[in-house]
This record gives sequence, C-alpha cells and structure tokens, in this order.
Amino acid sequence: MRLGEKQEMRKEDKKATLKRGIGLFDATAIGLGAIIGAGIFVVTGIAAGLAGPALIISMLISALIASFTAISFSKLSVALPKEGGVYEFAHEFISPLAGFIAGWMWIFSNVFVGAAVSLGFASYFVALYPYISVKIVAILVCLLFTILNAIGIRQSSLLNSILVSAKVLILLFFMTFGLFYLTAHNSSNFVPFAPNGTFGVLQGSALIFFAYAGFARITILAEEVKDPTRTIPRSILLALGISTIIYLLTSFVAVG
Repeated sequence: MRLGEKQEMRKEDKKATLKRGIGLFDATAIGLGAIIGAGIFVVTGIAAGLAGPALIISMLISALIASFTAISFSKLSVALPKEGGVYEFAHEFISPLAGFIAGWMWIFSNVFVGAAVSLGFASYFVALYPYISVKIVAILVCLLFTILNAIGIRQSSLLNSILVSAKVLILLFFMTFGLFYLTAHNSSNFVPFAPNGTFGVLQGSALIFFAYAGFARITILAEEVKDPTRTIPRSILLALGISTIIYLLTSFVAVG
C-alpha cells in the first residue's frame, strides 16, 4: 500500500462520527415539533378569514400537496441517508451548484419560519406580561434553543419530545371539549360554508401550506438517527399524517 493511501485511511479513521441516538419516536416528534407550531395557533385564524368554514377543505388540499413532497423526501432519504437533507440531495443528485442554492434557500426559509414562530410565541407571552418587549422575548427564545442545540442532540430531542407531547395534549383537550360543545349546541357557524367561494378556499390552502412546513426537518439529522433508511421515511410520513389529523379536527372545532 502506498504512503498516500495510508495517510488517507488515517484521515478517514480520525474523522469525527456522529452518535446515532434518535429513534422513531424522537424522529417523529422532531417532525411534529417543526409542523405543529405557529401554523396551528396563528395561520389557522387568518386562513379561516379567507376560506370560512371551508378551511377544512383548504387543510386537505394543503395536506395532499405536502404529501407529494413528503414522499419525495422519504425516497431521497432512503437513497442518501446522509446529514444535510435538501442540500445533500441536490448536491449529490444534481450538482454542487444546485446543492449550494438549495442549502441557502433552506437556511433562509428556516430563518423566516424561526422568526415567525418566535414572534408568535412572544406575542402570546407579552399578552400575559405586557411590560416586556415582544422583540426581546423573541430574541431570547431563539438564543435559548440555539444554546440547547449546541449542548447536544439527545438533550434537545428530549426537550422537543416533552414540548410536542404537551402541545398535542393541549390540542386534544381543546378538540375534545370543543366537540362536546358542538354536539350540545346546534352551531350555525358552518353556514355559509365557503363565503368567498373557490378562490377563498384556494387562498386559505396556500396560506395553510406554511403550517405543514417542517416535516422534512429530520433529514437534516440523518447521521444521528438509528437505522436511518427505515426510521426517516416512517417518521416523515407519521409526522405529516398525525399533524393532518390534528389540523383537521382543530380547524373543525375552532370554526364551529
């Protein structure tokens, strides 16, 4: 064996490897955490103003469109279970330039989504404590989660799982009592069903699609997932399916 080949082998051996500590539950929770955020608490109300009670149809249209992307990401993650997600897919399957563009588009989209989520949280927080600035709360939230992610994936995934479980339980509580209320009272809030017609439904669908963004987040952590070729596709589809059911029930109860 030549000296150059030996040196290359030593370099490969010295490369840091990421610990695979994320299972199916945590992977699905990461996807759900990315999906069920400001979308369900903020965007739903705005979309309902456009679509009316037909918001349910808008939800279904958005979910159908999102499912095509979810299936694509699932297939890509099986073919290339490497850290990097959309950047790695574009880089390997198209070209380095495509990877560069896709990577930066992903980063910019996450900056905007992160800003929307942190400002949404800060707005609710300031409603309880009006003497605090919305911007300061939003900045502190971003810093807090940045530090948590820097500490380690196990700690951040554990906290994410706890927060997602709490969030889903709160929504289930809301849906359960809301459905009991709807069965006890003949609500007329579903009439007219589509006050702005088909155009309003499509407008609501375009806005609601923002609420489904995030199901592919787990592909970014592919090298930290146990059995990635099986876990990642399952977690993507599970996160999208569970969030769709929650969105449909929540929007039905909220409008009713």
